[in-house]
Amino acid sequence: MSVIDHADAALRQAVAAHLARYTGQTRTHTESDLRAFLTWCTQRGMYPLTAHRVHVELYVRWMQETRRNNRPRSPGGCPS
Repeated sequence: MSVIDHADAALRQAVAAHLARYTGQTRTHTESDLRAFLTWCTQRGMYPLTAHRVHVELYVRWMQETRRNNRPRSPGGCPS
């Protein structure tokens, strides 16, 4: 088993353990949020299990900007 295989197994185990505490719609939404974070990390060449607070803060900022830019505008032209 290679280092990458061990890393992948550790990440899968961490994801499964985290999701195990949720059921129903909460699990569905948490899984979606987690998938978005994992994709964000991958796009930046970052291994999710080595993320620090600063990475999470950057992710949150990115999500705020993404949602703000994709949010429908109110009739007055300002984001609602």
